[in-house]
Formats: sequence, C-alpha cells, structure tokens
Amino acid sequence: MKSLLAVLSVGLFLSSCATFTSGLIIPANQTFLLGEFNDKNYSADLINRSNLTVIIKAVDKYSGEITQRFGLSPLGRTKVYISKEETVCFENENGADVQVDVILSKGVEGMRYIKTNKNGYAN
Repeated sequence: MKSLLAVLSVGLFLSSCATFTSGLIIPANQTFLLGEFNDKNYSADLINRSNLTVIIKAVDKYSGEITQRFGLSPLGRTKVYISKEETVCFENENGADVQVDVILSKGVEGMRYIKTNKNGYAN
C-alpha cells in the first residue's frame, strides 16, 4: 500500500511539473500567433535557433494594444510571462525561415500562422 501511494505521489508530482516544448519554424514574412483561445496565465522560455532576429509581441486580446515588444536576437534566449488576456505574435520579417524553441509552462490553446504583407502588416 505504501509503495502504491509513493508511485501515485511521484506520478502526480511529475505531471504537475510538465512542460510543453515545441521547435517552431516560422516561414519568411509570416507571423505565428500563440494563445488566441487561451484562458490561463503562462510563461514561455524562448530560444532563437536562427541567425536572424525574431520580433516578439504580446497583444491585448480585447484592445489590440501591444503590451510587450522586443527583438529576440540571433541565438538569443529569454523568458516571457503572458497574461490570459494576451496573444503572443512571433514575427519573422526576414527573407528566410527562422526557428524558435518554445518551452511553455502549460498547454496553450489557439495557434496559427498569418502572412505578413510587404508593408509589415499581418493579413
């Protein structure tokens, strides 16, 4: 009985500490949206595996206001904290694909790519 309880305790601990990892490839002149339908706060470790800068923006879902914006430098790494009221945009304004490793603290709902036109606006 004690060993069964120990196994269950370890299993619950490991599942509560789970992270979600993705090797995200963003095609040239496209934007990847993350968290459009998410309803929980989360954090994300971002690692730029490319030799090009990727623009990261957090946008308020209701007002459209940019709440965070920065360039993730080539081979750079950072951690961001995202509110349930925000959607994250990974913008690739370069002429080549970029790769960003994204390590999420929990599952996030709502992901898609959108094309960016030559004026830099998403379609």
